[in-house]
Amino acid sequence: MSERKHFQWLLNELPELREQGFITAETENALRGYYGARLGSDRNYFMPALGILGLALIGGGIVLIFNYNWDMFCQAQRIGVSFLPLLLGLAISLFTLIREKSVLWREASAILTAAGGAVAVALLSHIYQVHGSLSDYMTLVLITSLPLIFIFDSIGLATLYCLGMLFGLNDFSSPVNLIQAAIPTGILIYLILHLRRNSLYRVYARYLMLPVILHISIRYSVGCPTLMLFTIAGFFLLLSCDLAEEGTSFWKNPWFPAAFVLMTVLLAVSAESNRVFTGVQKIREGTEIVWFWIAEGILLAGTAAVTLRNILRKKRDVFRMMIPVMLVLVLAGYLLQTAKADQYVLLFRVAMNCFMGAFGISLICMGSRNGSLLVFNEGMLLCAVLFALRFFSADIGLIARGIGMIAAGLIIISANVYLSRRIRDGKEACHETK
Repeated sequence: MSERKHFQWLLNELPELREQGFITAETENALRGYYGARLGSDRNYFMPALGILGLALIGGGIVLIFNYNWDMFCQAQRIGVSFLPLLLGLAISLFTLIREKSVLWREASAILTAAGGAVAVALLSHIYQVHGSLSDYMTLVLITSLPLIFIFDSIGLATLYCLGMLFGLNDFSSPVNLIQAAIPTGILIYLILHLRRNSLYRVYARYLMLPVILHISIRYSVGCPTLMLFTIAGFFLLLSCDLAEEGTSFWKNPWFPAAFVLMTVLLAVSAESNRVFTGVQKIREGTEIVWFWIAEGILLAGTAAVTLRNILRKKRDVFRMMIPVMLVLVLAGYLLQTAKADQYVLLFRVAMNCFMGAFGISLICMGSRNGSLLVFNEGMLLCAVLFALRFFSADIGLIARGIGMIAAGLIIISANVYLSRRIRDGKEACHETK
């Protein structure tokens, strides 16, 4: 057997060894964590995905067959048919839990049971002519699927859950309530558990955080979308700094590119517009403002906690120092605009322009000093966006603008070529010294 098959065989034998008393539960957990991590680096995701796809096709075929013969059934038979997928999922789930089956079984059990519940709710609503919105239906489906994610530790169902939450719950016709708030809260707890422990799905959990945060930024930002988006960008940029410090590669740190692009767009809007901190004008109930400040308060508290930790640990690089400054400026601008202090709005714009330029120049210097093309180009991007805003808002002709764009492009290319050569020469000199 290959090394991977040895690891898989050992993991399958651990429950029986524990039941026979050869090892303790603590030993089983330690062995499962150690060999599971080694197995995860060569994990085959194709077979679970193929199995889930096959089960979905089988389930869809069964639904079509029953749909074709639906009019032949009486009401009692229709109710019984409605519960068949759910009962099948529950039976497979019990078998999986009792026999402690593999990951593929757990993923399939969670998805089948959740899908059975969704089908049962849809068919029963049709039988009894219960009318409701898509948001009401998805709320019921998601809140009943949430325990299955924890019971089976199903990352597949968690993915479907995040997508359903993003596309099915952004209905502003109904106010936010405790049940709807429990839906993103529950999946955030699940993802945070995978982020904090030695999980095989740690990197994937970072990607799943993106649709969850996007849902929160859409559904809970009626008070002031710009303020919440600024806070989200700052918070996840600070977390990205910790991941980069651990040596996490670019593709395993999806928070950084998403947060940095969002921050760049928000800074550009704030540097150009006089009215950026506007909320949704037609708010039906005051409770929506309460939910906005609950979400915003949690994000601000998390940002403050990360900033304080960085100060105590004496981590004072450009990102960790400039992001808190940015959020202080944003909060000041929000308070000024809320207080109708229009005479200070132009001053806020000037401050955001200065901050954007200082941030970009600081990143350019940091990247040049540390020999990091990524950081260097982040600074170049901020400066280029600021240059474009000021350049195109100036009263100059098209020819002058064209020459300016060509000059800016040549500067960026030349700077990258120069820094690349310097980094390469430094590596060669270090190699010769060794």
